[in-house]
Amino acid sequence: MSFPKRITAIAIIACLTIGMPTVVPAQTPKTPTAVDVKARTVMDDLLNWLHTYKSLTANFRYSVAQSGGKPQIGEGHILLQGRSYRMQIDGTVFLCNGKQLTVYQPHLEEATLQAYDPTQDELNPFLWLADYDKRFRAKYIRLQNQNGGLQDVVDLIPTQAAPFQKIRLFVQHSDHRLDGMELYDTQDRVYTYKISDFVYNPTVKPGDFTFDPALYPDVLINDMR
Repeated sequence: MSFPKRITAIAIIACLTIGMPTVVPAQTPKTPTAVDVKARTVMDDLLNWLHTYKSLTANFRYSVAQSGGKPQIGEGHILLQGRSYRMQIDGTVFLCNGKQLTVYQPHLEEATLQAYDPTQDELNPFLWLADYDKRFRAKYIRLQNQNGGLQDVVDLIPTQAAPFQKIRLFVQHSDHRLDGMELYDTQDRVYTYKISDFVYNPTVKPGDFTFDPALYPDVLINDMR
């Protein structure tokens, strides 16, 4: 399995199975759009929740569905501290310490090392949420019942070139945490992510975000730095 040098948006999970969606220019509204105050409030509360913690972990499940096709499913885990993260998706591990990004594939005994590029923060949805208003227009959709609780549903619509038409966020109404999201691409595919099992301020070890080749003597290293 190989990965493009520029890994774009949370569609990275789709790259593991069916390839990168086509990037198309975002549609420009025909008339000026006023700020959606309700959507802005939900997003501000979500960001306040995210920034409350120095570190966190979470599990997630995802599916990729297309009309008439059988959904592809998988699961993953993420550890996040500031702009550093360790994310595992179906056995593939992504490590970023702010200086280097590593894609480690244990089943292939192969690791690809790249210089850190801030644009690759899009690999981690928790990070690009932090400056969503620079790339998206937020639109409040509804308040809905979900598993005995209430969820706010907000759409993020790209205002610049993007590989998707919109991202739909599901946010807990009571504590403002992120429950999940749906990504709608330009090829009639829907990527669904359900996030659970948050652990707040877990203990983080110095090597959690760095790949040390000395510890993996049998792994092929592709150094692209």
